[in-house]
Amino acid sequence: MELWELDFYRCPLVGADGQVRWELLVCTAEGHPLRAQFCSAGEANAVWLEARLAELAAGRGGPPLQIRAFRTATFNLAGPACRRLGIPLRHSRRAIAVQRWRAEREESQYPQMPDYRLLPPGAPQQEAVPAPIPDAQLPERWGFSALPGTELGQLRQLPIAHLEVPLLDGIDAPVPGVFLFSKRDRDLASWLAAREPVSLQYTRAEIDGLLLKAGLDERWILATFDDPGMRERGRQFAERLAGSRGLHFLAVQPAEGSPQIAGFWLLQTPGG
Repeated sequence: MELWELDFYRCPLVGADGQVRWELLVCTAEGHPLRAQFCSAGEANAVWLEARLAELAAGRGGPPLQIRAFRTATFNLAGPACRRLGIPLRHSRRAIAVQRWRAEREESQYPQMPDYRLLPPGAPQQEAVPAPIPDAQLPERWGFSALPGTELGQLRQLPIAHLEVPLLDGIDAPVPGVFLFSKRDRDLASWLAAREPVSLQYTRAEIDGLLLKAGLDERWILATFDDPGMRERGRQFAERLAGSRGLHFLAVQPAEGSPQIAGFWLLQTPGG
């Protein structure tokens, strides 16, 4: 059975009636588009969404194993529809494929449409205060890195206990990321898996830092540093994020150069 990802939200398009249009996007976790459909703001409700999901499930030979929704508003709207259809719905910011699809449409497709209108930005979302990673989980070493995007799928052939790498198509640019090296690699990987990693953020200040966004609203301080060499590698990490459209990774190994990997997560910067 398939895993689907869902986004149902307003888009920067205004119809002839002056109402902002909404768009439903549904794809597989691997990024294969299943449905893109507009509706008016007046139609954007659980009844309309239930009908579209029912049509899609019938056309696919049955409902999916699960649907992920990354927006709280979408999750709340889809909840009643999915309950009536008997489809498990999960609120997760790890809906990478549909986020990348939405970002692509916002960048290259909506602006080409005749009814395109810039919408006022929504209220900024309050973020949790970053908490230090527990001492028991601190890695001995860590470092910025990058991997060829075309080789990410090969990780599925390795015995990695915690592996979340959807087979996304068209990943040609180098994908930046961070390796954590720890003698307690299995414990660290299990702790991270329980947090559900979402994205990494390199912050520049008097003392630079590396933050992990996880779960629905968690933020963790993975490292702080003021070494010039590490700062330069942090700058390169940020530049590579632009080239990969926000796609990056977090990996855990027992030691640098080890053939073993205890955990590997493909991550996505929101809006990347």
